[in-house]
Amino acid sequence: MNIVNSDRTIKIVSVVLSVIFGVLFVSFVANAVTTISTNISTGGTLSVTGASTLTGGVTVGDDGTAVADAVFGYCTIAAIDVSAATTTYAYCNDATGIVASDTVIVQATSSLPVATIITAASSTAADTINLRFHAEAGATAIAADTVSIWFWAVR
Repeated sequence: MNIVNSDRTIKIVSVVLSVIFGVLFVSFVANAVTTISTNISTGGTLSVTGASTLTGGVTVGDDGTAVADAVFGYCTIAAIDVSAATTTYAYCNDATGIVASDTVIVQATSSLPVATIITAASSTAADTINLRFHAEAGATAIAADTVSIWFWAVR
């Protein structure tokens, strides 16, 4: 009996090789599905399910400006007397995540008194937003920690 030409040996070797190549093929396919290490270009919609993290700048549209980071939250202002002048400044010193030179958008909450308007906002230092208020007739002083402002910032 010749061992090399035995039908039984050929069948065993075929099964072993099939299993090895099958495992290799499945592991390559699984790795290709879960890991993308190059650029992706799609003519349709890119959909991501679940949490995702994006690093690097994001540009929306052909002529948009890249956004490297975005933060949002709310902060409270210190006491200011808007009734004493038509323009007054105040700081939100608890604007977590803000850095100097961020582009800041703010929105007053219902805690802002009537006849007081926010006319400008800028990021001046870490975790700080400088706000400019305009007082109209009937404006009153604002006590510390009684007015909150929503903010959104990009860099």
